[in-house]
Amino acid sequence: MLGPFIRVGIAGLLVLAAVALGLAAPAAGEGPAALLLGMEAAYARVEGYTALFVRQEVVGGVPRPREEALLKWRRPGLMYLRWTAGPPVGREILYVPGRNDDRMLVREPDLLRRFATVVMAPDSPRVLQESRHPVTDIGIGRLIDLVLSDARRAAQAGELTVRDHGLARGPGGLERRLEVVFPRGRERGYAGHRLVLTLAADSGLPVRAIVHDRDDGVVAEYAYRDLKLDAELTAADFDAANPAYGFPRWRWQVK
Repeated sequence: MLGPFIRVGIAGLLVLAAVALGLAAPAAGEGPAALLLGMEAAYARVEGYTALFVRQEVVGGVPRPREEALLKWRRPGLMYLRWTAGPPVGREILYVPGRNDDRMLVREPDLLRRFATVVMAPDSPRVLQESRHPVTDIGIGRLIDLVLSDARRAAQAGELTVRDHGLARGPGGLERRLEVVFPRGRERGYAGHRLVLTLAADSGLPVRAIVHDRDDGVVAEYAYRDLKLDAELTAADFDAANPAYGFPRWRWQVK
């Protein structure tokens, strides 16, 4: 067990880091801002992971069905996804930065497209018809980046509120729930008015995010379940020729 001196030292470092990076330092006896910033420090130690990625969004004002996909991720942004629930069941996506002209490979299971691997940009209009974000925004690291980008900007403007709702037992073990509140008003450019984050107590990483719009309606929910930070991922996990994957050899490039 860490002694009191070490615990105080770690808390102090988080406070100093929060000040340096633009988040307001927590006052004595409270640490929600430091907990929020702590996600970045925790993620810096992660080289790769596997998880069940869960997504449900409102796109263009229309609620989308819930989706689930097996996710493999490794630095510096290598990604493999295979959908196991939702309309695109059986879809596979492989993205390796710098490979295929920085485009992703997509295998669709439907009859007309299953004989070709589709090559397209991660932010293709086809992607954004089905999602609020490009494929490259999938992942715990990007979630942290997006949250802290808005949080730092709001903190510098003096309009950020972070509430710590404490620890509770969740599906993945002990979890901490943070509520991040931004000012209402589309002109401010924040991703949402209110964000509810669930952090895994053992890792400090976000495993669930619920985004509310300025009218406090839920417009997106993302989760990373069965998270395994010690997964052994090799080059084969990010190779379209992997026999466990279904990418056809013939390729069709689209915009």
